[in-house]
Amino acid sequence: MSFEVWKPELPGFGVSAWLAPFLALCLLGSGLLAGWLKLRRGLRTGDTRKLFHFSIFFLATYVHASYGPPGVNLLGCLAAIYIGYCLLSGTGNPLYEAIARESDHPRRSLHVLIPFLATAAGGILAISLFGDFAVFGFAICGIADAVAEPIGARLGKHRYRTWNLPGCAESHRSLEGSLAVFAASFITAVILQCAGLTPFLPTSISGSLLPALALAAVATLAEAASPHGTDNFTVQVAASGFAWGWESLLSPA
Repeated sequence: MSFEVWKPELPGFGVSAWLAPFLALCLLGSGLLAGWLKLRRGLRTGDTRKLFHFSIFFLATYVHASYGPPGVNLLGCLAAIYIGYCLLSGTGNPLYEAIARESDHPRRSLHVLIPFLATAAGGILAISLFGDFAVFGFAICGIADAVAEPIGARLGKHRYRTWNLPGCAESHRSLEGSLAVFAASFITAVILQCAGLTPFLPTSISGSLLPALALAAVATLAEAASPHGTDNFTVQVAASGFAWGWESLLSPA
């Protein structure tokens, strides 16, 4: 495995001059939409939280495919500013209300901060260890994890207890939510390969199915085994690492 230490580089001035405002508007728009849906339309926090989660990882997939790690770094800086502001603002801030679960009281802010730090650490490690394969981690974590909680909350009948970080309340996931992670991961992996957005080079849709099935299984297990709030780290690294390993070790030269 080639290891390249992550570098805090940003895109050149010419790109950043338009990309930074574009990403900032996307983040602000998704945050305001999530806040409006929570405060005005009464959506569950789990749903609005995952809407913002999806927007972060969708943007990360786009900028990584288009501008590489410097683009992801720029997105991370802007997201840190926005989320930091919402944490400082606290109760009443639209984004805070959209992503801070009431069930996490009295540690609502902590359970916003931990997933954000897990997201940043997972992205840095995935890029450092697996290079272009990090796009699998971004896309699968963004889509699969975003559907798990809403589906599990609505359809989950078969629940199982998950590990917790010290001091955190007991949490559970459901087999139905895990099945949603598997299905979403599989579909995402197939689309990424066939769209040419990854280092995988399948010759046909059928050629993408086996690695997509294996990758979906790995992502599902990583999400299921992750302590509450850390799956943004584990799913990114597991999905990226498995994709790298499949291409490097199992694919024909």
